[in-house]
Formats: sequence, structure tokens, C-alpha cells
Amino acid sequence: MPTPLRTLTSRPFTTTLLLGALLLVAWLAWGSPSSDDGTQRVMWLGGERFQVELATTPTSRQRGLMHRPPLADNQGMLFIYPDEAPRSFWMKNVSFAIDILYLDADWRLVQRHESVPPCRRDPCPGYPSDAAARYVLELSAGTASRLSLERGTQIDPPVPVDAPKKKAPD
Repeated sequence: MPTPLRTLTSRPFTTTLLLGALLLVAWLAWGSPSSDDGTQRVMWLGGERFQVELATTPTSRQRGLMHRPPLADNQGMLFIYPDEAPRSFWMKNVSFAIDILYLDADWRLVQRHESVPPCRRDPCPGYPSDAAARYVLELSAGTASRLSLERGTQIDPPVPVDAPKKKAPD
């Protein structure tokens, strides 16, 4: 027989235990740090090798490239979200221009902002996706154009740094 809600609320220890368990489950599902956060991976874009840093937690995604030196031509940052949704990025406390590439859950390019300048004064403008995105890739300014990364381009997911070079298409 189910326990009536009134009985649960009349027992503070049981209620506290139940709420604690629910909070733990929520934290484990949505808020726990990812073991991949901050790790380096390799992505092959337009036949070129890029080393990307993964941003997988809310804190690392919010910090992004703030207060960092400019990216090298073969570097980037890959933001990984748990879901696909419209996204918007800004350039607060970033001192160099970048390309922002929004990718859907299938790694298809759905939006591209090129050579986005640093924000010099508040309020900083946002650079939104016009479609749902699960991944966001930031690269040095001009890279997307140089590699012809256009809307609809299929991008290969990142691989470990020590993975063998991707075989060229036949």
C-alpha cells in the first residue's frame, strides 16, 4: 500500500533523505564534471589536423576562450552540450577574432559566424545559431572560409590525440 504524502511530510528524516537522494541523482545526471573536460582531441577539417580542447561542463563552456592567448592556426575549442538547442555565444574577455561553427547532433554545420571580433565594450553582442546545435567549434578567424566549411558540411567527430591519421577518401 502506498505511503500517503502526509505521512512522509510528518517524518522530517525520511523527507530529508528522500530529497537528498533526488538532489544526488540530479547532480549526477546534469551537474557532475566530465572526465573529458579540458582534454585535447584531434579533429580533421578540410584534410587538416586540428587540436581541440574539450569544454564539457557548464563552467568550462561559460569560460571558453576568455583570458587566453590567441589560438594557433591548427587549434580550437569544442563545446559539447548534453542536448541539442539554439545556442548563442559572445566574445566577452576574448582578445582575438574567431570563427564560431554551430553543429547539430549529427556533426553537420548548421550555422557559421566568421571572424567574430573581440568585444571591446559592454554590452557585448551575441552570435546566435539559427538552428539547434549540440556542438560548437571555435577556430582562428578565417579558418572556416579557408577550409570551405559551409552550412551543411559534415564534420568528423574528435578522436584521441594519438589516433592514426584519417585515411583520405578514395
